[in-house]
Amino acid sequence: MPEAFAAWRAQAGFSFSAAAGPLPREVAHEVAAACRPGPGSILSLPFTSSAYRSLQAETEACLRRLLAIPDDFAVLFMAGGASVQFALVPMHLLGGGDEAGAPDPQRGPVTAGARRGLRQALYIDSGHWSRRAIAEAQRLGRVRVLGVEALAREPQHGLSVPPPARADGDAGFAYVHVTPNETADGLQFPALPRSAAPLVADLTSELLTRPLDWRALGLVYAGTQKTIGTPGLTLVVVRRTLLGRARADTPRVMDYAAQAAADSRLCTPPVLAVFVAHRMLHWIEAAGGVAAMAARLEARHALLAAAMASGEATGLYRPLAPAGWRSRVNPCFQLADAPLCARFLAEAEAAGLRDLGGHAERGGVRLSVYNGLPDAAVEALAAFLDAFARRRPQGGARRPASAAMPS
Repeated sequence: MPEAFAAWRAQAGFSFSAAAGPLPREVAHEVAAACRPGPGSILSLPFTSSAYRSLQAETEACLRRLLAIPDDFAVLFMAGGASVQFALVPMHLLGGGDEAGAPDPQRGPVTAGARRGLRQALYIDSGHWSRRAIAEAQRLGRVRVLGVEALAREPQHGLSVPPPARADGDAGFAYVHVTPNETADGLQFPALPRSAAPLVADLTSELLTRPLDWRALGLVYAGTQKTIGTPGLTLVVVRRTLLGRARADTPRVMDYAAQAAADSRLCTPPVLAVFVAHRMLHWIEAAGGVAAMAARLEARHALLAAAMASGEATGLYRPLAPAGWRSRVNPCFQLADAPLCARFLAEAEAAGLRDLGGHAERGGVRLSVYNGLPDAAVEALAAFLDAFARRRPQGGARRPASAAMPS
């Protein structure tokens, strides 16, 4: 066993890593048992076998039940991370096919001149990951950017996306892209925005933590490593009327329509990751489904907020997002200065509370409470937050009036 992994494995306590959520103990035991050597090991299950086809079909059926996904949406099992979709979404939805939406094999790559004639997409800038998606989309087509603070000014968080300017003869937005939960910034939309254009949502860090209204959605995508499994699998749920619009230079194994026609087996799917998602989805279903996950997350949020209250009152804990927009899944905060933050993280580590450091670009502290995290971990974290604040009643300057939207 590699030394670094052996040392990591030997660590006691709980991990709150934002990169990957833990599996519940019973799911982890099921996965470990399935990986044992022998002819029936999941590690050697051929994706061409009837056993795998059944596994994938059961996984899709459970996902559809949990999220009430309508039949007019296709569910795709795509290899790789969700960041791949930053490019694939505009490649499929920003144009490049004929007027009917079907790809034209006679067309070459879309040139800069041709791109100016294509429709535009609207991206909501809400933090680090939405900006990553924006930067990729701008390489592939016309993109308009709307800051999340403009939506926050809507009365009662109405979150209505404005229509596009039509002065250039544009027919409207091809789609609107949103990242509802920003793991680096600790910001979460209280509700998905409303839009006349198809809404595309990156749900990687909040999938199956709250219900979805499919009437408002055109496409969602999510890597499975945070809330329902392990790395290597990204789920794409796309309205069937949006299929067949990919640019001619889209690789076939990445073409949504081609993968839908091949039941997501146009190339080798990530078999182990699908198996883990199968077990996690059924675990969520047995626990009471999305409603139960949402209620548990709300209770965890209330527990952590109460534990941080005294520290916020003195300015010790300084949330990155304003009230009403603070993430239930990945709340983030700063401390008064870098040395105090380092001491907080060191004391947390000594208490068995690991991986609480904020994103590299934001710093501070990040509390990630994904579906598979045990209640005992959240309770231990809450106790530490409260105790740390009580040991430092004068831990910071006066409490800020309010947090600002990420810039």
